[in-house]
Amino acid sequence: VSVNTPTKKTGLGSGKAADLTYWESAARTIAAESKDNKIIVEKSTVPVRTAEAIEKVLKRNCSDSNVQFDILSNPEFLAEGTAISDLTAPDRVLIGGKIENEAGQAAV
Repeated sequence: VSVNTPTKKTGLGSGKAADLTYWESAARTIAAESKDNKIIVEKSTVPVRTAEAIEKVLKRNCSDSNVQFDILSNPEFLAEGTAISDLTAPDRVLIGGKIENEAGQAAV
């Protein structure tokens, strides 16, 4: 999932923190449509621990309690002026997630 994460304009963290409204909306949509286990990859520029928050949103909004979600993080490394070339030919690729069980290990 790659969505816009602008800086918050109002409320706590205004002008500093990331606005995760689009991320939460995407998670709610994924949860509503999920009928079997999913691997979700966050590809947006998001704060640390966003995966845990998104996992909670997914679980709360999925009608099937048997559906498992594995959230992986694949952070962007984009520099102003070279963002397009950074996306198309990155000089590094990181991916990580929980490896607490077999599904998590397989996902990573």
